[in-house]
Amino acid sequence: MGIKHEKSKPKLTLNEREVLKFLVQNGRGRCTKIAQKLGITSQAVGKIIEKLEKDGFIKGYSVELDYKKLGIEVFAIALFRFKSGVWSRLEEEDIRNRIRGPHLIRAYRLTHGEFTHMIIYGFRSIREVENYFQVLQKEREHISELKKLYVVSAESMIKDSPDDLFLKAISEWGNETLARPENLKHVTKRGSAEAGFFS
Repeated sequence: MGIKHEKSKPKLTLNEREVLKFLVQNGRGRCTKIAQKLGITSQAVGKIIEKLEKDGFIKGYSVELDYKKLGIEVFAIALFRFKSGVWSRLEEEDIRNRIRGPHLIRAYRLTHGEFTHMIIYGFRSIREVENYFQVLQKEREHISELKKLYVVSAESMIKDSPDDLFLKAISEWGNETLARPENLKHVTKRGSAEAGFFS
């Protein structure tokens, strides 16, 4: 079943889609490798990448590092409620300043429910987590209230990559289908419920 979009999406040619898929799977690969795969010149690949950057499809390039190798052993998922009226009064620049810091990995504004924000943090130890949130609650209790805190180890991470989602979005460009769990074959009875839930 297709998905209807109210706003028209920018167009992507087949080659542009293939270049994007290659970059998702291989990082910033050499133009020659992409050119060989697509059967076009390196110059053409360079122009496609330049256009994708200009159009905002490619926001930047980064290296994928291992959390544990760098000593980041603990993650915290915090659910906050900003005090009534406080967040709406803050200017955008002030908002950006408040969600800065090396320990913040992701920050989301929630539009409904008991919580107003969800933030994902990374730390080297439980001791760091305890110290961070003790200081945070003491210094910022007039602005926000920490409602829930979930702490997990780096070893508990099952998946930490949007690559599959990016590849699906690129492959279905202009012919989108509704999301559904993957149909996994050869899954044992015991593992079928878990596999379906996490897919």
